Formats: sequence, C-alpha cells, structure tokens
Amino acid sequence: MSRVLSGAGGGKVSEAVRRRVEEVARRLGYRPNLIARSLRKGKTNTVALLLPDIANPWFGAIASLVEQSLHRHGYTLMLANSGEDPDREAEYLALLPQKGIDGLIVAPLLRSRKALDQLLPEELPLVVFDRPVPGVKACVSTDPAQQTGILADTLERVGVKKVAMVSGPAHIVTHRVRDELIARRFNVIARHEGPAQQETGRQAFIRFLSLRPDAIVCTNNFLGEGVIDAIEKIEDPPIIACYDQIAMMHLLPLPIVCSVQDVPLMSEKCVELLLAQLEGRPGPAEPIELQARCVTNQRFQSLSPA
Repeated sequence: MSRVLSGAGGGKVSEAVRRRVEEVARRLGYRPNLIARSLRKGKTNTVALLLPDIANPWFGAIASLVEQSLHRHGYTLMLANSGEDPDREAEYLALLPQKGIDGLIVAPLLRSRKALDQLLPEELPLVVFDRPVPGVKACVSTDPAQQTGILADTLERVGVKKVAMVSGPAHIVTHRVRDELIARRFNVIARHEGPAQQETGRQAFIRFLSLRPDAIVCTNNFLGEGVIDAIEKIEDPPIIACYDQIAMMHLLPLPIVCSVQDVPLMSEKCVELLLAQLEGRPGPAEPIELQARCVTNQRFQSLSPA
C-alpha cells in the first residue's frame, strides 16, 4: 500500500492493485503527510512572495498573477508582508527559508546583494522585482527613465512647468529615483515625503492647496489616491500625475495621467526567472527592464496643448 500512496511503486505494482488501493484510501479519507514527503524529496513545491505592502492594489495584482502562474506549474504560494518595515523584512528573510520554501520572489527594502546574502541561504533560488538590487541579475523592473520620460512628456504637452511632489520614503529606490527624474524635467515648487500610503497624499494636498502647482506628481498610486481623496471642491484643480494606475480614474472629474507598469508581464517574468533556477537552467545575463505606458482620463484629454 505504501508504494502506491507514495508514488514509489513504479512497475512493481499492477494497475488493478493500484486502483484498489486508491479506492480504499479515498473511502478512508487518507491524506498524505506532505511534510514527510517533502523531507524525503527535498522539495516542498512552495514558493514565497515577500511584498512591502499587500494593501496596495498594485502589489495585490502582482500577488494574484504570480500565484496563478505558479499554480499552473505545480507550486503553492506562501505570501508574506513586510509593511515597508526593514526589521520585519529581515525577520521574514531569515524565517522563510526555514519554512522549507523552494524559492523566493521579493520586492526588497534592502539595497545591496551583500545584505540579502547575509539573511538568505546561498543556494536559495531568488528573484527580485520592482526594486533592483545591484548584483542580482534575476531581477524584473520597469525602466525608470522611460517610465518617467513618458509621464513628463505628456505633462509638458499640456504646458506643465511647475509641480509639487508627493514622495514615498527616500530610502526606497523606486520613490527616490522617480522624484529625482521628475526634478530634472520640471520646477519642483514643493515636496512632501512620507510613508507610501493614502494619508501622506491627503496631508500633501492640504499643504499644497495655496501653492497652485500646474500638477501634483505622486511617486505611486496609493499617494495619488490620497491626494484625490482630499480634494473636496476646487474650480481649477491641478493635474494629478501618478506612477501606476488609479482605480476608476476614468470616472473622476479631475485631469489624471498615470505612467503604468506592465503588471502581467512583470509577474510572468518573475515566475519564469524563478522556474529557470528551480529547474537548473541558465539565468539571465542581465536584469530585465520592462517598458511602461501612459494612461490619461477624459478630463486630461480635454486640456489644450501648450
């Protein structure tokens, strides 16, 4: 019986015997001990995904697509959330390998390969996404210059010259780089930095209200949603420009433009890179950089070109 239930019978067990054993097991409600099986095989078919903020819909979309793709390849997803807390991230990076995961996909706060290596086993298959780490070639992100370029070009076409910046924490590479690149293209008349949450956006709008910028540029969609939430009534609202799309922006009576990353492709590439490592295939020669696209709503489209 154990040969049949463990899948180790090979040709030594007849098909008739196998069917009888499987039928008895179903009637008795037998469930295999997956922990024991993984110890024997040295593989759990479990992959961990460590996110910085599961409440952000952008990361939620990544998690959903990664889970679906992994499931098609026979893997189960274990989800962890650092909450943008470096200590919690370090705790998870040390803990997850002890859970017997086969590989890890992470959007890290840590900014160096050495810092990751100090917490993770050397042999653990690893993919970094969204936030590149120098020295990690199994990485999928969006080209920051291209992503900012299309956003800035779109704003300049409608005459934007002075902007107010709402930025997430500067120690997070995506927020810092986006802020720096926008500052090269526009006159930044004010900045507000804080946690990459809606409340930061709400606080920023109140602070910017008397400054009358041509546009408020937010370094992620969560910040943009906070800015929009704070706008009660204003006759001539500024353009709201964001990185990543704002939900239902086509219904809002504000001019909105977003530089949107290719979430499905990013998720697909993350899984591809991890599976290559799990199957012993060669990894990429260089990190993968994707292209973004610009999305505007009807109110923005009605603005006159400069």
